[in-house]
Amino acid sequence: MFRVFKKHREKVKKYLLVFFLSIVSIGMVVTLAPLPVGNSNLTAGNVLATIGSDKITTTDLQNSIESRLRNSPLGNDAGIIPAIAGTVLNDMVMQRALARQASRMGLEVSNQELRAALEAEPWLYQNGKFIGVSQYENIVEEETGMSVPEFEEQLRQSLLLDKLRSVISDGVDVTPAEVHQAFLRRNTKAKIRYVVFDPSQFLKSVQVTPAALQTYFDQHRDLYRIPEERQVQYVIISPDQVRSQVNITNQEMQNYYTQHLAEYRVPNRVKVAQILFKTTGKSPQEIAALKQTAESVLAKIKAGAHFSQMAEQYSEDASAANGGLIGWITHGQTVKAFEDAAFSLNPGQVSGLIQTSYGLVIIKVLAKQTAHLQTFSEVQDSIRATLMQQKIADAQQALAQSLEDKLAAQPSQFATIAKQAGLTVKQTPLFKYNTTLPDFGSSQAFQNLTFQLQVGQVGQPISIPMGVALIQLTKIVPAHDPKLSEVQAKVEQDYRQAQSKLTAAQKAMAFAQAVQKGDFQTVAKTEGYVVKESKDFSRQDYVDNLGSGSNLSAAFTLAPGQTGGPVSLGGKQVVFQVVSQTPPSEAEFAAQKDQIREELLDQARNLAWEVYRDNLKAYLIRTGQLKMNPTALKTFLAGFTNQD
Repeated sequence: MFRVFKKHREKVKKYLLVFFLSIVSIGMVVTLAPLPVGNSNLTAGNVLATIGSDKITTTDLQNSIESRLRNSPLGNDAGIIPAIAGTVLNDMVMQRALARQASRMGLEVSNQELRAALEAEPWLYQNGKFIGVSQYENIVEEETGMSVPEFEEQLRQSLLLDKLRSVISDGVDVTPAEVHQAFLRRNTKAKIRYVVFDPSQFLKSVQVTPAALQTYFDQHRDLYRIPEERQVQYVIISPDQVRSQVNITNQEMQNYYTQHLAEYRVPNRVKVAQILFKTTGKSPQEIAALKQTAESVLAKIKAGAHFSQMAEQYSEDASAANGGLIGWITHGQTVKAFEDAAFSLNPGQVSGLIQTSYGLVIIKVLAKQTAHLQTFSEVQDSIRATLMQQKIADAQQALAQSLEDKLAAQPSQFATIAKQAGLTVKQTPLFKYNTTLPDFGSSQAFQNLTFQLQVGQVGQPISIPMGVALIQLTKIVPAHDPKLSEVQAKVEQDYRQAQSKLTAAQKAMAFAQAVQKGDFQTVAKTEGYVVKESKDFSRQDYVDNLGSGSNLSAAFTLAPGQTGGPVSLGGKQVVFQVVSQTPPSEAEFAAQKDQIREELLDQARNLAWEVYRDNLKAYLIRTGQLKMNPTALKTFLAGFTNQD
């Protein structure tokens, strides 16, 4: 194990998250390209790819997928594996190919560099001290499923790829002319007049005949295939049905309190409200003006203005709606300047103007508590509620289990057995998979269970929002192709929409051709179309009813008086005429050029890196150094797609 962790460790959870997100983000870029077909004549059926003498096996892929899904909401869904396996495998291939290339170029990561990378992360330390070895190992295992040596090797590989990226992209630069051109592109404004052809205008005029509907239906039968439908009868054991069976004694509450004392220890804390003036991303001049405003607000509060009213009016934070209320905070929850001020004030006191990394803040302390252990009398109501909830859940499960046992022996007596237990039997309508139903909502457990059962079979108890449910499958209607008469209303609706879109496109094209030969407004008036005119807008601006200015790029390249379109925007067709174009003031260039240059430089370097990766991949395939085994991958995926 790398010995930099021998002394004083701190939480690595945030670092681990950043590290693995960086790996995933690289994979997302790389794997947009499909996996190469390659040479499938590999020596072992479980070898998915070889890069030189290095092999990637199905076990390697499985471990990598499990690592990525660890602590994810999708982690227990085996159905997600076929969807991501190709992406993960291609990511693994490129990671190893790039690491191999870096090694060939003589690049390496020393222990000192690895140590420096870890020590540069402030969240690895707490009060200047690093967390202990055992805690470090536990966190790595919990968050990644790896051992510490495996994790450190992953980190070393990530740093190695950073080095390779620097070699490839650091020589890339952008010229002053490119920066200036980007400035003009971003800031030039255009004004247009335009006509919108909305398909909804033509819906009523669509002529619908039986022959047209039949033809449309025949051409789009796959859209109307009716999926399998199922129906169940069920009972729900709600909390109220077992509540009378539950009794909480004072001794049980005392025992719970004694066993959970740590939960009732209240640390030193203060209840605060704030008024925030954000400085992030603002220029020195803007910050100076903001400071004057903040000082004025502070003076008003000192003179008697209500803090909550000032917060509602001035604070640039979500808490403004609640009069600036943040609530209780403890040590270590916020930045040092904020914390120091909050804990130094007494209830009712207001701070001066506090400078933080994200803005200027005024704090009011509303209440203060020193660390103490809450007494049993203070928390007994919450303990009673907790125990009541636990016992009710246990009672529901016990009753459900008893019913399941009886129903397993006599499934045909579902209604009788349920009624003997005092439960009401209900029945769903026929429904498709993933249909939201009354009582069950969008419960995935209910959906999955229903579509696994055979007719007459009773499922195991499942938890749903209303309680615990027991279901019996009563009917299955297999998926089938309907007759037109079964889905005629839907077919007619779709046909009208398709025809109205076609009509809108045809009329927009005819109008665009007409205005090439005549005056835009005159032709529009003759045809009965409404002409609208925009305000000046840039590519980044929102244009009323049309969306982003970037959707109207021709408005910045056509000369005033020229027309553009039809352009499809949100399902509508738009034909426009350029009224004017206004270039930006060169005085603005000095303020923007540095930021624009950095953005262009990032884009150029990212592109250089992507091109390098693509070329490396193509070269390795062409020379036979990279070989893929699609047959092995198909076999691997079949193990998941065939699962129930």
